[in-house]
Amino acid sequence: MSYTVGADRRHAFPMQPICLLSALLVASPAPRVAPDIAIVGARIEVGDGRVIDNGTIVVRGDRIAAVGAGLAAPSGATVIDGKGLTVYPGFIDAYSTSGLKLPEPVPSGKDQPDTLNTAPATMWHENRKNIRADVRAAKCLDLKGPFTDRYKEGITSVLLSGGNGSLAGTAALVDLAAEPKVLNDQAAGEIVLRSAGGFRGGEHVHDHDNEDMAGGQRPQGAQQPTGYQYPGTLFGIVGLTRQTLADAQYYAAQSSPKADPVYDGLKPLVTGQIPGLFTVSNARDISRAANVSKEFGFPMIVNGTTDGYRMIDLLKARQAPVILSPELADEPTRKMSDDVDATPQRVLDARWELWKERQGNARMLNEAGITLAFRNPSLENVRKVIAAGLPREAALKALTVNPAAMYGVSNRLGTVEAGKLANLVIMTGDFADAKSTVKTVLVEGTAFDAEKKETAK
Repeated sequence: MSYTVGADRRHAFPMQPICLLSALLVASPAPRVAPDIAIVGARIEVGDGRVIDNGTIVVRGDRIAAVGAGLAAPSGATVIDGKGLTVYPGFIDAYSTSGLKLPEPVPSGKDQPDTLNTAPATMWHENRKNIRADVRAAKCLDLKGPFTDRYKEGITSVLLSGGNGSLAGTAALVDLAAEPKVLNDQAAGEIVLRSAGGFRGGEHVHDHDNEDMAGGQRPQGAQQPTGYQYPGTLFGIVGLTRQTLADAQYYAAQSSPKADPVYDGLKPLVTGQIPGLFTVSNARDISRAANVSKEFGFPMIVNGTTDGYRMIDLLKARQAPVILSPELADEPTRKMSDDVDATPQRVLDARWELWKERQGNARMLNEAGITLAFRNPSLENVRKVIAAGLPREAALKALTVNPAAMYGVSNRLGTVEAGKLANLVIMTGDFADAKSTVKTVLVEGTAFDAEKKETAK
């Protein structure tokens, strides 16, 4: 046996350990590969309107390997009997603030700039109240499984955003696997132009229809109320936001700007690479959002309005998708009480009429061709929106293909197709039927029992 390389025998012995190591590596057993999963004989709703009856889905690793009618399960595959079951793409929660631990605001120096002798091109740092554009949700994850409560609703992915400040940072789309995985770390830049005293020491103050506009619990690290301060008025909030965005555009245009976490965080937004996610309360907020997105040249997504039907023309002009909470308000009473200071009948009637209009918000937006998605989409509430007039097919798209497209992951999520991530929901029947429940979900090829906390690969 010779170890000679060319005619130079000086390399013979130094090469021997390498050859021996190679032999050992070849002899090492290959890592165990999880068997394929085959869901056989199920009704498959692809997510885009197509339906496959008595179909088979083959999952290999974290991907869908094949989908179709009459496919045979691969040899050695773990077979899930799909008879009587319906399979959907994994549902996507289009906005949440739960599962993040936000960093504390970075303290800044107290020295004011010398405006007498210089003209700084950007805002004095101390005036950046409620500006959290440096926050990146992907770096603040505080998610701990099992995600049984999410799985019971068929949710396999979620858009996480800080929800704190007028410029609230960059949102991330995350798969709820055993070890959560970021699919898009720059899904959108959140902006909040809140009215009616919308900030109090950095806190978003809920001010409209008792609706939790944050879409979840306050993230850890979110600022708490400490009394009103600049910018404490709507005028100040909008002005500060626009000034910061203008500064970020100036910063992005420089060849070698001085490092600034806020402007770095805003660069994808002000250069039009990602959409602005505007968390709003009412029709006036939508108008302000449209003006800002148009002024600075980035696409917009509207998050949270119950008044979207009043702004359909503007939403269509801006081609803006809308994220809705499927939780509908309870019907108010129209019966006047006998109290001396009872609410007048005309006021009760006006409240009821407004409630009735808002019940049809999703239906009217869909009829106008507005792309819809849901946040915190419990199946119970989604069914109520369907009962209020939103077509079932539109509701399914709002859970699947629409949010996938909004956040730039249509090539991986949204439909049951070969090559996409194996995020699947297996239900006992139609998702719109109150009797149907989620039996199993798959997240990136791993099966989770939605009825138990245990997981199985």
